[in-house]
Amino acid sequence: MEGGDSTVLVRTRNQYLGAVYASLFRRSINPSHAIYNALNRLYWLPKYGPHFFVFSDEEAVEKVDFKPPWLLATVWRLGLDVLVTSVEGAKSVVEHRNYMRNPLAKASVAMPKPRGVRKVFAVSGMDGIAGEVLRALGLKYAEVALGLYDDGERVVDVDPIPELDEARARLLADAALEEA
Repeated sequence: MEGGDSTVLVRTRNQYLGAVYASLFRRSINPSHAIYNALNRLYWLPKYGPHFFVFSDEEAVEKVDFKPPWLLATVWRLGLDVLVTSVEGAKSVVEHRNYMRNPLAKASVAMPKPRGVRKVFAVSGMDGIAGEVLRALGLKYAEVALGLYDDGERVVDVDPIPELDEARARLLADAALEEA
């Protein structure tokens, strides 16, 4: 399939399928490499996220170097994030992930639970940490979840193919027109 000179906006709730579709076209609003950058939390967490720990088996949970409660996520964004309040709870979650058929679920990221989370629909050209994350990942738009910590806001999640309502679609259209 050849994409031609059109620019494509991929719409699907499956972000991995969205990255595949985006790779079929020369010009996608969020290109496939940028979607993969967002889905791989280890690409952006070291610079924009809170302190974190990566592990792949339940015994390693005891070695996490900060106290619960934790936000327990998968290294690759899979929609399996959960808050855990004890080592036993974390072990149970990680054990379940290790037995899932999806190999992307086996590596986990533990980060301190934020005091609060603020979701920002970000488009290219925005200021602040959300705009900076978009530029670093190569995205034109995304929903960025910012966790509130003692040292300020930190990125805890990036959704490279968020839901678009009318207001969000207008923001995206305005940003695309400014770039054109």
